[in-house]
Amino acid sequence: MIRLLALAFLSGTAFAVSEEEITKSVLAHFPLIQQAELKYEASRGEVEEAQGAFDHKLTFKSRNRIEDKYENQYFETTIERQTRYQGLSLVAGHRSGQGLFPAYDGKYKTSSAGEIFAGLALPVLRNFQSDEFRLNIELAKLRKGIAKAEVELKQNISIHKALSLYYKWLFANQKLKIRESILKIAEERQVMLEKKFAAGDVEKLKLIDNLRSIDKRRDELAKARIEWQSARTQLELYYRDDAGVSISLSQEVLPKDDIRAVPREILTADVLPQLRIIDQEIRMRQAERKFFDQSRLPGLNLELVGSRELSGNVPWDPSTLQVGLKFDLPLENRKAEGKTTAAEYKFRALLREKDFMIQQLKQQLNFSYDALQATRGRWEVTSSEFEKSVKIAEAERTRWAQGASDLFILAMREQDAADVDVKRWDVWYDYHQLLIDTRLFSGKMVPR
Repeated sequence: MIRLLALAFLSGTAFAVSEEEITKSVLAHFPLIQQAELKYEASRGEVEEAQGAFDHKLTFKSRNRIEDKYENQYFETTIERQTRYQGLSLVAGHRSGQGLFPAYDGKYKTSSAGEIFAGLALPVLRNFQSDEFRLNIELAKLRKGIAKAEVELKQNISIHKALSLYYKWLFANQKLKIRESILKIAEERQVMLEKKFAAGDVEKLKLIDNLRSIDKRRDELAKARIEWQSARTQLELYYRDDAGVSISLSQEVLPKDDIRAVPREILTADVLPQLRIIDQEIRMRQAERKFFDQSRLPGLNLELVGSRELSGNVPWDPSTLQVGLKFDLPLENRKAEGKTTAAEYKFRALLREKDFMIQQLKQQLNFSYDALQATRGRWEVTSSEFEKSVKIAEAERTRWAQGASDLFILAMREQDAADVDVKRWDVWYDYHQLLIDTRLFSGKMVPR
């Protein structure tokens, strides 16, 4: 006689798809992770774009003047560089002015070899500590850091979701096999009852009662098959081949006892990517606040330009040095003041968010660990309950074969054993779900 729920006792059975294979597939081929990786590559380009503000700039201008009294030509080539050092900008170049110039344009006249010049401009108030160019580079680098952390966050979330579906699928596999097994018992019993009925040893009511039991178990099997197909369909979105195509999954068998002790290393939380993201956002608000504070100051620039004629035979001083100050004071600066206020309160809001996130992650980690311990105890209790249920059902079957029991009672005992088996595998699923939750909260989702 077939033992009740024999499939549940197939200990040590290996299944084709492992947790490690699912994880590797997600990391290598899941589209949403690839999307995050592409965004990270884009952020690297944005950093380079922001650094372009400090590229050398070469300009050339010329002017020809032709008239009856004055005829002249003027050429000027300039190379400029905005530096990252305290807002300092540098300029150097060569100019040549030949011909007749009116007195008011005498500054354009040079010797035949022309004049070289070099100079600098240094802000001593506004733009000294920070300016728009330096701010843009700092923000671009911080956004790059955010994009990198988002890749890891997407990996963590995607692996967590995939493994959650993986264990849901394995649980659905086991439930399906339990329902198949108990239906098979009732169907084999029906064949035996029909033979006994034909021989006149069993009344028709028992045939109908067993058929009712078959109908009930077929309905449970159909429901279990739908749950299995749903879990498989969702998991196949994460399990892909090297071409990125979803791999079709078949029905699997679970090992008997796969409840391990809670690994101690998952209790120590790493620096989570979501915390690194919010840290980068805080630094962005700080950089903005620094820049907006600077932009509220009056503008005071020190300018220094020196020049020298390349030909010494000139009737004027061949070398000159110009020193100047440029000052501007906006009468109103509500834009900068408003942006400073906005950056300050955004900064404070992010600090509150970070504090709450840390508290939440700690609580979730502590809860998951405590729940793991409790669920491991539940597994032992339900496994013990299942063993007793099986013994009771087998004893009831022996009594029924001896004519000392009723078919309705036997079917109820079998059903109870099956339901308890489903319940204990439900606990098995809960344990592994809590385990991957704990790995997510401790930052140990991606294999190191």
